[in-house]
Amino acid sequence: MIRLTSLSKSIRERNGDVRTLFRDLDFDMSASERSVAILGRSGSGKSTLLRILAGLDVDFGGLYSYDGTQLPKSPSSMAAHRLERIGIVTQAYDLLPDRTVAANVAIGCARRRGASARVAEALELVGIDHLASKRPTHLSGGEAQRVAIARAIVKRPSVVLADEPTGALDEGTEEEVLHLFERLQDGGTQFVIVTHSDRVAQRCGRRKRISEYRLVDVD
Repeated sequence: MIRLTSLSKSIRERNGDVRTLFRDLDFDMSASERSVAILGRSGSGKSTLLRILAGLDVDFGGLYSYDGTQLPKSPSSMAAHRLERIGIVTQAYDLLPDRTVAANVAIGCARRRGASARVAEALELVGIDHLASKRPTHLSGGEAQRVAIARAIVKRPSVVLADEPTGALDEGTEEEVLHLFERLQDGGTQFVIVTHSDRVAQRCGRRKRISEYRLVDVD
């Protein structure tokens, strides 16, 4: 379904030095896979790789293909791809404090028919429909993460990209979130999860690590 071929990416540091993140990196995820974990040391480019998969970063070398079709590396085409097929869960949740839970989730399906019904469905699916009228400032970390997940799945994406989705959670809440991910996978949603946690990675169907600018398999 998703394929990156011969990906290359460099960034310029604050001191002006150029640092290579990826060189001839390949990634693929077939339609039959449930989840892939991306591991790597801090600064190795895990989050950058996720941004490329999300179509948020188009400044890279190499090819991006989806369902066998090469996607143009333009902001407009990548944005259309993202809005149609990809949901994103960020580490910081990125919830708007002046909006209710339901309104935050609705951002994920703006201008779609039946948005209200989709929001209600997503909130029920992640188990927080009773918090629809609350504001993010009144939520626990686990509840806020569930709102972020609901916002990612409300448009019914094919793939959810999650960046350190349990990094700020305690072990019990982490387990709840991972169980939720597995239920969503049972329903057909695929996950690519960037994580520093071996425990989270072990819950994924396949594990990859960024090493020497490329992705290598992890046993």
